[in-house]
Amino acid sequence: MIRTYELKTEMNKGKKEKILSVMEEYRHTASLIAKKQWEIFYKEGAFDKNYPVKEIPSSLSERYKQVIEYQVISILDSFISNRQNDFKKIVTRSSISEGQRIKLLYINKYKLWFKKEVSMPAYDSKGNRLEDEYEEIEIETLKLARVIMRHIFSLHRRPGYNHINMALDNKVAVISKKVSNKAKEFDYWIRFSTLTKNKPVYIPLKSNAYFEEIKGKTKKFCQINIDRDGKIKINLIKDKEKSSDYVSHTPEIALDLGLNNLFATDRGDLFGREFKEKLIEYDKIITTLQSNLQKQQIKPLSSRRYRELIRKVRAHLKNEVRRIINKIIRLYKPGKIIVEKLNFTSPNLSKRMNRILSKFGKREIENKFNSISEEFGIVITYINPAYTSQECSRCGYIDKGNRKNREKFICKLCALKLHADVNGARCCLKRSSIKEVSIYKSKKSVLCILTGRFLRDMERLGRLYSKAKVLTDKNPYFISETKGFL
Repeated sequence: MIRTYELKTEMNKGKKEKILSVMEEYRHTASLIAKKQWEIFYKEGAFDKNYPVKEIPSSLSERYKQVIEYQVISILDSFISNRQNDFKKIVTRSSISEGQRIKLLYINKYKLWFKKEVSMPAYDSKGNRLEDEYEEIEIETLKLARVIMRHIFSLHRRPGYNHINMALDNKVAVISKKVSNKAKEFDYWIRFSTLTKNKPVYIPLKSNAYFEEIKGKTKKFCQINIDRDGKIKINLIKDKEKSSDYVSHTPEIALDLGLNNLFATDRGDLFGREFKEKLIEYDKIITTLQSNLQKQQIKPLSSRRYRELIRKVRAHLKNEVRRIINKIIRLYKPGKIIVEKLNFTSPNLSKRMNRILSKFGKREIENKFNSISEEFGIVITYINPAYTSQECSRCGYIDKGNRKNREKFICKLCALKLHADVNGARCCLKRSSIKEVSIYKSKKSVLCILTGRFLRDMERLGRLYSKAKVLTDKNPYFISETKGFL
C-alpha cells in the first residue's frame, strides 16, 4: 500500500531558489506535454505514455521530461476515469433501447469513444457468448458515444498544471539515509537535479517517530510542493505492509452519512454529533473574514489568515473522518461496509463551506474507505441514496411525512419510531440487496422500483394491508403514472 508522509526540511535561500526555478519549468513543461497528449487522445482514442518527449521544448533534462510525462498521464487517466463514470450514469439513466445501451457501455468500458471502427463480442438470443464471433458497432452508435463524451468534457475543466507538485523518482531525485559521523542532525538527504547540468543541490530531511515506526519499505520516490506562502513541502513514500492480523467479527455494517451526525450505523450508533457545530463555527469566522476582505477589495486567497482558516477546516474534516471510521472498525471489525453515495452538503452552511465539504470532504471519506479496503480487505459497497431518508426500514413504505424532522422518523404505516439517521443506515443495508437499484439509477427510476416492489408485496403486510391501500392511493409517490413507468 503506497502512502505519503511529510517530513520537515531546512534549507538556505540559494537551495530554495534553485528548487523554485525547477518547479516553474516543471509545471510549464507539464502543460506542454498535456497539450500534446490531448491531441493524441482525440486522434488515436488514447494517451501515449511512450510519446518521445525530446520534441517538447524545455530547459529540463530528458530524464525530467520523462518523469513529467508519467505524472501527466497519471493525472489524465484519473480525469478520464471520472468521465467514464459520468458517461455510464448518462447512458444508464437514458431511455435508449437496451441493445444500444449495451453497445454504448461497451464503448465506454474500453474507452473507445473516438475510435472510427469498433467491434464487440457477439451473443445469441439467450445472452450466451458466441465464441470467436464479433459484430461491428454501427456508425450512428459511435457518433452518439462521441457526442455524449464531448458533452461531458464540456461540463468539466481539463486538469491544470499551474499548481501541481513534483512527483520525482531516482532519475532526478536520489534519496539516501544519513551517513554515520556526518550531518547527524538530518536523517535523509535528497540529491535534487537542478536546471544546471551536474550541479545538484542536497535537500536535508528530518524524520519522526511516526514515519519510522510504519512497517514498510521506503520507495525511491518523493513529492516536492510549494504552498501559497512559498513554503517547500517534501513527502517521502512508503510501501506500507498490509495488516495480516485483521479478523472480521461482523459480516457487514451499513452507514448513513450526514452532517448532524457524521456517521450513523444500522446498529443504532451516532458518531460525530458535534461535527456540524464545529463547521458552523468555522463558517461564521470565514464568512466574516471574507466579507471584510471584499470590502477592502482583497481577494480571499491572497490573505494568509484566510488560507490558514481553510487549512484548519480541511484538517478538521480529515481528522474527524479518519477518527470515526477507525473507531467503527475497532468496535465492529466489519468484513463489509455499506455506505450511500451521497452529496455531502448542508443548506445551513455557506456556498464556500459546502464546496469544501463537497470536494475535500467527500474525497477524504472515499480515500479513507479505499485505504481500509486495501489495508484490511474490507469490502466497500456504495448504494444509491435516493429516498433512504423517507423509506421505512421495517415495512418499506415511502412517504415524505415519515420524516418529521432531521432527527425523528415515524412511519405513517407501521408506526416505527427511530432516529432518522439510524433508519437511513438500515435502509442502506436493505438497499444493498436490491440489484436493480444501481448507483447510476435516477431518482425517478429508483422510486418506481421501490414503489413497485412495495405494491407487489403488500399482501405480506397482513393486518396493515387495508391501511397501506388507503395511504398508497393518496400518496403522490404511488400515483398511476409512477406505476405505469415500471
